[in-house]
Amino acid sequence: MKKIIYFIVAVVMFTGCNNFLDQKPLTLKTSANFPQTADDAKQMMAGIYTTMNNAQRFADQSYFLVCQIASDDALGGGGMNDVKAQAYENFQYSDPEMLNHAWTEGYTGIYRANYAIENLGNIGTDVISESLNNQYKGEALFLRAWFYYQLTTLFGDVPLTTKTEPENLPAATSEQLYGQMASDLKTAIEIMPNVSYDQTEDGRVTRWAAEALMARVYLFYTGFYQKDALPLADGGSVTKQNVVDWLGDCISNSGHHLVSDFHELWPYTNSATIGDYKYIQDYMDSTGKSLTYASDNGARNPETMFAEKFSNFSDWGVKRGYSNQYELYFALRGLQPLQNTFPFAGGWGQGNSVPKSLVDEWEADEPNDPRLWASVMNIEKEVVPLGYKRGQWDFVMESNYWGKKYNGIAAKASDGSIKNDYSVVMYGNNDNNQLSHTDDLIFIRYADVLLMMSELTEDAQYMNEVRARADLPPVSYSLQNIQKERRHEFAFEGLRWNDMRRWGPAYAKAALESQVGVPIYNFGEPATQKALSPKGYSQRYDETKGFFPIPQSQVDISEGKLQQVEGYQNGEGLYSGWSN
Repeated sequence: MKKIIYFIVAVVMFTGCNNFLDQKPLTLKTSANFPQTADDAKQMMAGIYTTMNNAQRFADQSYFLVCQIASDDALGGGGMNDVKAQAYENFQYSDPEMLNHAWTEGYTGIYRANYAIENLGNIGTDVISESLNNQYKGEALFLRAWFYYQLTTLFGDVPLTTKTEPENLPAATSEQLYGQMASDLKTAIEIMPNVSYDQTEDGRVTRWAAEALMARVYLFYTGFYQKDALPLADGGSVTKQNVVDWLGDCISNSGHHLVSDFHELWPYTNSATIGDYKYIQDYMDSTGKSLTYASDNGARNPETMFAEKFSNFSDWGVKRGYSNQYELYFALRGLQPLQNTFPFAGGWGQGNSVPKSLVDEWEADEPNDPRLWASVMNIEKEVVPLGYKRGQWDFVMESNYWGKKYNGIAAKASDGSIKNDYSVVMYGNNDNNQLSHTDDLIFIRYADVLLMMSELTEDAQYMNEVRARADLPPVSYSLQNIQKERRHEFAFEGLRWNDMRRWGPAYAKAALESQVGVPIYNFGEPATQKALSPKGYSQRYDETKGFFPIPQSQVDISEGKLQQVEGYQNGEGLYSGWSN
């Protein structure tokens, strides 16, 4: 019965994009008769992807927001009652179920992937071609690995299942978990079509994305766990040379490439907004460049390799996940008049307040790097002159700097009115500050392939290709240079947290401690940042290794098979709320 219930959930979640209710009655779709047709197979696959949208319906309980705040890229922020965001800041928990949504959606995605893998073999070539069947299976394998990567980097050792039958399992070891991820990705690489990305359907996983994710998994596992190779589930291993070969294949054959200017990756360069955004107009005037948003009017960004997609189908129910909720949570706190913050829309102010230490280090390391102000807003220069007011809605940990990459971006309509999101002007979307955001959440960019290749080969040519796009001179290879380059290229994209951890505890703790003492505003009044745990950043990192607690309800129902994460047992790490 559980099989049928889970499957129905999967189908319901994707009705908004597939008109499923216009086909056969939902009650007839069970694990006994699904999938049978080509449409069934497509819907089955769509249900796996939709899990990612559902996971960010509650963005303050999601993996990506944790990645932002737990790193030294951003402070927790929000209002004094936004205790989850503040707890992530110092490896604490605000309530025992704080991350239950992330846990359950992760395993929902794994269940759906397992269901697809089990059932694709039952579809004959008279229904879908062998090539398409392999494509679908490769997608399911990739997505299963993706969900496990999120769960293991968030919670550590977790249960491992590749079946749809319900089981009460203990936590698997890191070797078993990463071995399964590696095996899934290796098979996906081997069976998915070897065609240029632009010959595939936008939004679907490709062979090239699998090669890139394999490199990310390899680097984290070998770095964090201090291993020489990545194990495979059935024996053997993935070596560094294997990963280098796959990345070389991606570079040579994927068709992916860097966009011409870094600014063009981000939605503030969209055609409905760019003419009214002073920072971009000044940049174009000073450089003589003419910029075009890489995803303008639905164009396919050649640098995007794997992303969560959004649409204008969102509503206040289960389809809220069809809007990019991070662009609401990461937006400047308080719904001030849009002319006070243009082109940035208002929102909840969580996880996007940039510590001054990042800006100071960046300016010292690379004073002529245009990516700094392409990525970071100087509030004093950009929006205070427009009328922006600090301290809205009891705003805490408000820096003078703000991440630009994932914010709602406003635009002016033909009548001069300002809309909450440019999609209202460009696509006719509903004008709603909470539901109108449709920009991709990019998980893997081609720039990451190049920088991972440099790190693995210790060859600067790939890193210098990324630097050349930013009009920066070439540098020699060193680990320190690659660490700086990754921080500057991928700030606020959710990569920094795991980069810090895989480069070792000393690196991670130094990065976290750099936030202490930076100037901030609490309730609009000047203050300095402090660790929210009396133990400080370093001790909490030592106690937790950067992991977060498994939801206590999951520990309880496991009947002793799951143990709580170290550093969160017996009430350790409980965050009791904001205090000046």
